[in-house]
Amino acid sequence: MEQVLQTANGTVFWLLASLIIAVVVIQSLLYLRMTLAFSNRYDILSAEEKKVVYKTAAINSIGPAVAIFFVAVSLIAMVGGPVTLMRVGVIGSAIFEFIAADQGAKAVGAELGKDSYTLQAFAASVWVMTLGGMGWLVTTFFMTRSLDRAQDKLSISNPQLIRAAGTATPVAIFFILGANAAVDKSWLSNISVAWDDLAAIVTSALCMVLLHAAGKHRAWLREWAVGLSLVAGLATGYAAGQALA
Repeated sequence: MEQVLQTANGTVFWLLASLIIAVVVIQSLLYLRMTLAFSNRYDILSAEEKKVVYKTAAINSIGPAVAIFFVAVSLIAMVGGPVTLMRVGVIGSAIFEFIAADQGAKAVGAELGKDSYTLQAFAASVWVMTLGGMGWLVTTFFMTRSLDRAQDKLSISNPQLIRAAGTATPVAIFFILGANAAVDKSWLSNISVAWDDLAAIVTSALCMVLLHAAGKHRAWLREWAVGLSLVAGLATGYAAGQALA
């Protein structure tokens, strides 16, 4: 394991990871410049509205960043800093990368963090992490234009369907992710509930609803809703885990 971490934290890996992250940063800056230019050209946002957007985006990034940080720290101890930075910085799902690294190790008969985790297992982990994340990138590349055209057509023929889909889709996604996190099941048998995870999910959901309602009178609460909800969920989940231990 020590040899794996020495290789994984080597100069070559740091260089490759830095190049990939640089591409992401440059893309983000280019998109930001294009967005601001478009907004200024058509007077979409005023200077005050831009300030609100910046502040809301900065605040809402705190909660997800905290959640990713805790998982990323564990991932760094397994596959090193460069690979973690490269994967989480591009895909943004530390939990997925952790699972992918574990599956790659198991494919060659090893286990993350154990003496059986050799350089071969490390290579398998990186391959699974990389190939597993390609699905999102390939789908986005080939389907974004088609989905955009479909949305334009539906917005004319059936705008209510667009609004319904926009509301239902994130609810369904978060419900599935929450259920998978809180319930351990195998072919609908041997179902067990992780009560600490369930407590975190319920607390976060309730906080989002309450802060959204309170935001009608105090707009700043909506700006902080995501960050505060995630922090509340993490705290509740930790407290529930300690109580059940």
